[in-house]
Formats: sequence, structure tokens, C-alpha cells
Amino acid sequence: MPTRKTTRLLGMGWGLAAGGIGATSISWFIGTVYRDGLLLVPLVALVLVISISVVLYDNLAQRVTFSFFTAVLFSVLSLIVLSIAGRLSGLTVFGLGVAAVAIPIGIDLVLQDFGSRLTVPFQFSRRTVVTFLIAALPLSAWILAYEHLSAVEQDNALMRTVARHISPQGNTLVFELVDVRQHERLRHLISVRMAEKTYSFSEATMQPVGQSRSSLAARRSSRPGASISQEQAERMRLILHLQDAAVPDDITLFSHRGPLIISELKVSVGKRHGS
Repeated sequence: MPTRKTTRLLGMGWGLAAGGIGATSISWFIGTVYRDGLLLVPLVALVLVISISVVLYDNLAQRVTFSFFTAVLFSVLSLIVLSIAGRLSGLTVFGLGVAAVAIPIGIDLVLQDFGSRLTVPFQFSRRTVVTFLIAALPLSAWILAYEHLSAVEQDNALMRTVARHISPQGNTLVFELVDVRQHERLRHLISVRMAEKTYSFSEATMQPVGQSRSSLAARRSSRPGASISQEQAERMRLILHLQDAAVPDDITLFSHRGPLIISELKVSVGKRHGS
């Protein structure tokens, strides 16, 4: 039969392990959503699922522990979906938040049906949270620094690809031969600055490279950012309309994460007019 000392050491070990795993998963989640430019919705959802757990429980130890594990569960589920789908939509984030809150509550309700409840020792809760707080800050800083460098490298490569295939045509900018698999990153992360105005690639219309120019007018009235299938074209052109403004000699491509600009590339297009 385990002694009191053994039980205490096991409890300490479980608390330290839980705090370390939680710090790793949440830091990884924050770094991933930063790299992919999904800052606002997932982070707001993370705060909400923590807040809901705090409101639902009366005991301090349960509040702390369940809010912590709800945040970890939400982070892990989000990372799984990101690894499979590549991006998180608003509806997906909502569903993951509901699941992260509902799973611990469901386990507690099932245990109540069997005449028991989930009990959380205060010492376990304290060790878990202290370990998390000690590990989360340096780990998050390291992961964010790594993901920032990775994002800058990827965005610079993407902007150089776009710059090589730019073609001003009247009051439009046409980006030829853009890989269809890069379209989502262009829409969400890259914008164009010219003549003190900013245009987002999410405003551009798409046209398969093999499509005739006569269909361009019809495309202008289509929904911005409407997607095309892999079967329709492996490559496409993005057509950015400048609202009757002339294309200047120089434009600036820049990548961003939320309001934060992380990289810029100046492109001279003066020699390409009329091409």
C-alpha cells in the first residue's frame, strides 16, 4: 500500500507533468495560429472557454483546474484540425470551443450518475498552475520567435513569386501563374500598398490561366475570393481592380499578422505597363 510520502510524490509528479504538457500544447497552439495568420478568432475563443469554466464551478481548485484543462483540450483539438485541414474557419473554432467545454462537463455528469464526482485536490491544482506559469512564458516566447522567422521566410518566398509574375493592365494588377495551393495564404496574409492606398488579395478575383480574357467582365461581378477546384486549373491569375486608379511605377507587397506588418517587398512595375 503506498505511503503518504509516495502519494505526495505521485501527486507532485502528476501536477508537474500536467503543467508541462499544458504549457507545451497552449504555446504550440499560439505559435501555430500566429504563423498561419489566425490571430483574433482562435485567441478570443481560447479566452471564452477558460471564462466559461471559471463561471461553471464554485470551488477554486475546480475552477483553476477545469479552466486549465479546457484550454489545453481546445488547443490540442485545434492543432489536430489544423494539421488535417490547414486552416480554422470561424464555425470550426466555435465547434471546437463547445467540444472543449462539453467534454469535461460530460465526464463529470457521467460520474455523478455513478454516485461520484470529479474532485481536484488543491495541491494538484496549485502545482499544475505554477508549473504552467513557469514554463509557458519562455516556451511561448521561443515558439513565437521560431514561428515568426518561419513566417517571414515563407511570406518572402511567396511575395517574390508574385513579384515575378506581376502584370499591370489598365487599372488592374494581374498576377499570372500563381499556384492555386498558395491562394489561401495570398488572400489572408499578403496585401499591396500603392499611392497611399492598400489593397488586399482577398479583394481580387480569380481566373484560370487558360480562361479567355472575354470572361473577365463576368469575373468582376463574382464573389471576391471565390475558389476554383483543383480539376479546373493547377494555376490561375489573380486580378486586383484598383477602383479606377492608375497603376503607379512602384508598388509594395507586404505580409501581415493581424495589424502587424512582418515583411515588405518593393516591386517596380513601371517597365511592364502595356505588357
